[in-house]
Amino acid sequence: MPVKLARIDDRLIHGQVVLGWVPVIKPDRIVVACDRVATSDWERRFYSSCVPPEVRTSFYSVEETARRVVEEPLAGEQLLILLESAEDAWKLVGAGISLTEVNVGGLHYREGSIELLPFVFVTPQERSFLRELVKRGVSLSAQDVPSNPARVINSLVV
Repeated sequence: MPVKLARIDDRLIHGQVVLGWVPVIKPDRIVVACDRVATSDWERRFYSSCVPPEVRTSFYSVEETARRVVEEPLAGEQLLILLESAEDAWKLVGAGISLTEVNVGGLHYREGSIELLPFVFVTPQERSFLRELVKRGVSLSAQDVPSNPARVINSLVV
């Protein structure tokens, strides 16, 4: 499977992704796996406008993403998959997409969340989804931008 990076970031496509990650991993396509955005015309147009023209962008529900990444043309491309939440990452893996690592790039403060790192805040429910990913053998690597060191956070969620 051609996933170069699977990233949880509640902002989805933004500067850290476009200016930080895209030049480093050089994906052919960014896939936004988010049920909400998949059904929102204006959000799809907005996010698409932020991506360089040489990088294709697709927006699917999490379930549809799981189906499509193993089929052509996506199966033949290098992908950056963006997920809005830990739950979406858990659903993607639960749908049969085998990921060895998930980048936790940004989960920002919300009511009821606790800080794991300055850019990673999780609610008890999100922590549970991250814990389930770890149980499935997924390494959780917290890294906001590629120029900063990655930190494996598996021990922080179990």
